[in-house]
Formats: sequence, C-alpha cells, structure tokens
Amino acid sequence: MMRRYSSCLITGALALIGLVALPVLEAAAETAVVYGASGRVGGVIVAEALARGHDVVGVSRNPTGLTNDHANFSAVAGDVTSLESALEVIEGTDVVILSLRGISPGNTPEEATTAVAAVTFIQAAGRLGDAAPHVIQVGGGISLWTNGVWGLNNPELEAGTSRHGQYFGHYVAIEHYRASEGVKWTVMSPPPSDMAPGERTGEYRLGLEDVLFNADGSSFISTEDFAFAVIDEAETGQSMGKRVALGPPE
Repeated sequence: MMRRYSSCLITGALALIGLVALPVLEAAAETAVVYGASGRVGGVIVAEALARGHDVVGVSRNPTGLTNDHANFSAVAGDVTSLESALEVIEGTDVVILSLRGISPGNTPEEATTAVAAVTFIQAAGRLGDAAPHVIQVGGGISLWTNGVWGLNNPELEAGTSRHGQYFGHYVAIEHYRASEGVKWTVMSPPPSDMAPGERTGEYRLGLEDVLFNADGSSFISTEDFAFAVIDEAETGQSMGKRVALGPPE
C-alpha cells in the first residue's frame, strides 16, 4: 500500500466525514501501476499520482502511445486480460489502478474487459500472496442505486447488445471481487453520467451502493476530484474490500 507522511492522518480523518484536505506534504515515491493511463479518467489519475510524488507505470498494449515526460513516469507493454503479463508488470509494486472500458466479441458481461481484468488480478493476487498490490478498479456508476432503483434495471439494456455487455461487465467485476478471499481490492464508482473535467478541489464524499447527492440535488464530481479520491484510496486503503460510491460534499 502506498503511504503518505503524517499529514495523511488529517486527510484520512476528514475523509471519514466526507471532506478531504488537499495534501500538505509530498507523498513518498512508491509505485502505482495504471492500466488505461491514456484514457480520459486514467490520464487524470496518472497526473494526480505524479503530482503527489509517486512513481507511475502506465500500461498499454502499445506503450508508444503513452507520452508523458515526467521523470517519475514510465510506460510498459501489457495485457490486462493476461495473467502472465499482469504478473510481469505488477510484481513488486504497491497499487494497481484499473481504469478500463471495453466490450467482448459476444457482448457478454462475463467477457467484458472490466470483468476479465478483475479475474486476472484476483488470480495474480493468489500467486503473489501477501506481496500482492492493492487493486483499485474504476467501476461503472450505472451499477449504483438511485432512490431505490438499480441503474442496471433498465429495459433499454438488452442482453446481447454492446451496452448490456459493457455496463453489466462492471457489475460482474464487483461480484468477482466480493467472492474472492485474501485480495486487497477496492471498486470506486463515480456518479452515472455526472462526471466531467473540472476543478480539483480535493473535496468529495464516500458512500456505498447509492448515488450521492449534495444539498442542491446534484451528484456531479469533477474528474480531477475523482482522481484525487482514487489516489487517497491508494495511499490509505480506507475502503479496502468495498465498492464505494463517489460524490460531491453535502
């Protein structure tokens, strides 16, 4: 697990009530592996980790597409669905962040990239034992509940369609983690269709299965604050073994 200097005690305490302070001291330079490092969410997560002083390894099937000239960033070739590849990349690292999309050839949730990646890293953790890194997967907000209605309980998500496979794949990934034993995992879900680039305030709220709204009825969280929360989790492990919802302060 990546750990920060003593200022993280203040940050962690505030996180329990939903507000997180901006870091005061630079983080210890421990290693985060980011799959999906060139994506619209993964790229911001990379930037946040680097800003806090961590070493970051970006992983892609074609790493030449990962362009980042930061001294603490490196790019490697890797396949998120291959156990052998994963073991080569993650052994000896502190945290693995999976910021993934992708559908399967048959549009089935079980074959979606998100679900297969979860299985891959559960197997990798079994191989590595106590030395396995903490795995943090970015989950789909559609798998959260809103006013008692499950986001995936949507008649428009017909089985056999790409949207069905993609969205339910996020839920299948969660179920794989929940069924695992001895795995250090967290799934962090942003609000459905309510996250976009914006201000990095360092403030957010954590929940469990329900979309979080503020006093104005908004569930919006900036991509920058979502990334802030992901790296907080990487540093503290405060939500290990849980799927958590991310939302704005009350």
